[in-house]
Amino acid sequence: MGMPTARKLNARELSFLLLSLIEEEPAHGSALSERIERLSQGFYRPSPGSLYPALSTLAEQGWIERFKRGRRKVYALTETGRGHCRAHRDEVARTTERLTRAGRKLSAMRRAYELHMPDNESSTLAQAMLEARMDLKAALHGSLALPPEKQRRIIDALEDTTALIRALGSSPSDADDASE
Repeated sequence: MGMPTARKLNARELSFLLLSLIEEEPAHGSALSERIERLSQGFYRPSPGSLYPALSTLAEQGWIERFKRGRRKVYALTETGRGHCRAHRDEVARTTERLTRAGRKLSAMRRAYELHMPDNESSTLAQAMLEARMDLKAALHGSLALPPEKQRRIIDALEDTTALIRALGSSPSDADDASE
């Protein structure tokens, strides 16, 4: 999916996502964070340390404006922000789709794990498995420019890992054979 686990979205992607959510409906920061979490089915909820600086940057750019509603700061799109959203609609759609897809995968993994373990463990394991898969994909993508000898080592490691995973998923006697 192209998202490393340390940071699910880069600053640019988070900014585009925030703009699109604010375009749908003006909102305060915690509501935006909750909407992102719902969109990704629990896969990603931006921390205040990434959310609020992104909102400040968007306001500095003139793409959103802040106003008070009760005790909360509410963010709304400016006309300039609407134009920026239209100009980058494809990038917003790609980011939204990646988050949605990650959420669907995480939910499917949670359901599969829940059949075999308690709820609290299934959620943790599903998140860890999805993040490990994403890290592997990001590492593989980052290795594309390596020389052929390093590519061969990567392929060997992947084939060994695939065999181990398959062996762990089969009967206990098959797993013992694979480890020999």
